[in-house]
Amino acid sequence: MKRRINRKKKETARRPPRRVVTETDIAAWYEGKRFADDWTSWHFPNWMKLLASYHDRPVRVLEIGSWEGRSALFFLNFLPRARLTCIDTFAGGQEHREAAARDATEARALKLLERRFDANVSAFATRIRKMKANSANALAQLGVEKRRFDIAYIDGGHRATEVYTDAVMTWPLIERGGTVIFDDYQWREMPERLDNPGPGIDAFLRAIEWQHRVAHKKYQVAIVKR
Repeated sequence: MKRRINRKKKETARRPPRRVVTETDIAAWYEGKRFADDWTSWHFPNWMKLLASYHDRPVRVLEIGSWEGRSALFFLNFLPRARLTCIDTFAGGQEHREAAARDATEARALKLLERRFDANVSAFATRIRKMKANSANALAQLGVEKRRFDIAYIDGGHRATEVYTDAVMTWPLIERGGTVIFDDYQWREMPERLDNPGPGIDAFLRAIEWQHRVAHKKYQVAIVKR
């Protein structure tokens, strides 16, 4: 037993200390980038805790719903050995299209969405794959390609059925021990209950009740595959 403990101490001593990411570091990641919105950065402290064990590993990350690339830049910077697959139609969700129909400024911003994403992530061209497609079609393609992922971030369509479909199609692509993060669990912007993500996330978690453990459950939900 003592020998085993000593061995663990030696391994720990050889392992380089994990660098602490500061607010200054994060600000540098986004310097010179262009964004119209920020719905994401307030999640970064929690993401750094949830994903700390992946920091130095060559992980494969899947993102459904990339918008302007703010979350993509987090994954690419915080996980310096990661490769990222981004799925987005760049046409906006139901709420974005409705806003664009009412307001010319919103319409112009939505029209330039993909251009902003491309510019913001351009420095990481060798580590990123952009799939401009409906998530169901893109996930089916990834399945056929036998792709597997260690981390997935699901932030695509907000209707319960859309979130449920994304989750069901993502789950077989996740390695055992992998982490899936759902955004907007507590989002209540649409008047119809099933036009919000929460019911879809709840239904999926019930469907895989014995296949996961919950690592976080507040505005976002994070689960680990057993």
